[in-house]
Amino acid sequence: MKQKTLLIILFIVTVTLSAQSNKNTNIHQQIINQTDEIYSDLVNIRRDLHMHPEVSKQEKRTSKIVADYLRNLGLEVKTNIGGNGVVGILKGDKKGKKIAWRADMDAIKTDAPDLVDFKSKKEGVRHICGHDVHTTIGLGIANILSKQKENIKGTVYFIFQPAEETYTGAKDMIKDGLFNIINPDEIYGLHIGPEKVGTINFKANELFAYQRSLEVKFKTGTNENELENFMNTILKGYERNPLKGSPKDIINSISDPKKGVVSKETIFKDYLFVEGTKLSKAQDTLFFNASFFETNAQNTREIPVKIKEQIRNSKFKDSFISIGYSRAFATPVNDPKLTRVAKHIADNFSKKDMFNPLYGQIPYFGEDFIYYQQKVPGVFFFLGASNVEKGINSMPHSPNFVVDEKAIKYGVQCFSSLIFERVNNK
Repeated sequence: MKQKTLLIILFIVTVTLSAQSNKNTNIHQQIINQTDEIYSDLVNIRRDLHMHPEVSKQEKRTSKIVADYLRNLGLEVKTNIGGNGVVGILKGDKKGKKIAWRADMDAIKTDAPDLVDFKSKKEGVRHICGHDVHTTIGLGIANILSKQKENIKGTVYFIFQPAEETYTGAKDMIKDGLFNIINPDEIYGLHIGPEKVGTINFKANELFAYQRSLEVKFKTGTNENELENFMNTILKGYERNPLKGSPKDIINSISDPKKGVVSKETIFKDYLFVEGTKLSKAQDTLFFNASFFETNAQNTREIPVKIKEQIRNSKFKDSFISIGYSRAFATPVNDPKLTRVAKHIADNFSKKDMFNPLYGQIPYFGEDFIYYQQKVPGVFFFLGASNVEKGINSMPHSPNFVVDEKAIKYGVQCFSSLIFERVNNK
């Protein structure tokens, strides 16, 4: 009798799970179809944003476009958070998880020529990092999920952030009470990457190298050549598996299939290298500056302490004033568990080989998405947007940066599905 009862329960559970799986499969097909329907509108939005770029802390026009679009979808909208930040709130019809999606909005100053037909109308300002695409994808996801409101059990927050390029926007929004307005369980975001369009890259833990700008102060009156040689020798001693070549050469290697971050044999792991060492003088103080790139977070904390000790045991101890970091670039640190979960979801609801792992840590880049991750666990992805056949290279901040706009479609489809699954997950 007990065995019969267990078999009945097992049958009911199996049928229920199968029905739920079929329902979700149908919804994900709807997401694909609905994205196709709005794709041309999203392209128009992206091109409008591209033609009217706004630098950090001046994103007023972009902010208004975002807020108006979200209101027209029926979302609750909060504006002027941390400057020009916007938050859209989509509440499902049932109680469930709370998931946040973040997109950044600002452009940068550059004299590089615009290579597209819909050129920037602001001289010296351009979306050379893809934030116009990020904003558009965020709006697209909001559009698609608003159509699925009756099937959403929880709440989705859409964060449109200003001033990412200055690494201040996330901090400004948080300081201005962002997490008093929203209380997400998880947060997700993306950045355009140099891989081919139709691919999405992911990685647990750190995405970028820890970049630090070191500044050491000395009193004047010492031999400057000897001091500079001394400091260069110290820093050289800390280098480990240094990446060779100019910054341009190293950046061009990031997407190399054999030694780049898509390869298990990547050169971008377990390294420390130093650049830009320079000794300068201002009034009665000598400044020794250098930048270093390190894959080990612990070393970034220990290196200044060790250098300080070496200076104090040297002939320059009486001239030494202080040592510290003058600037630090932030790196997102992806939650390992959520990274695995996101990959599993992607495997079920995206085309084969769309999601691909990264290895190592990328130098020269940073992202203030980490400041959200310090509050809430989350995952930050790279969305491929290059198309070699069309001569499109989507390496962020490169002078020939161009995006294959099909990346918008892939981003909206995949991450609408991801968010839908996470917000309905118990």
